[in-house]
Amino acid sequence: MTAAQATLAFCNSETSTESEIEELRAITRLVVFARESAAILDAHQTVYCLDLALEQIATELRHRADNSGDVAGYFKDAITRQ
Repeated sequence: MTAAQATLAFCNSETSTESEIEELRAITRLVVFARESAAILDAHQTVYCLDLALEQIATELRHRADNSGDVAGYFKDAITRQ
């Protein structure tokens, strides 16, 4: 378990989700900076790998957005039943 996961375990789900998204944004900024630096140095293989990393981050964010939509629908149905 990473330190980030251990920290998130103590947060409530809403704060945890916001923290995770903020961490993914920070990682994205870091990868973009590294990619731009690699491009300046003409490190083509590194640029390619960092492009793949950015695509995976985007996929992860889409996945989390899809899941949070499902959760929102579930809560909406639960409130309606009450």
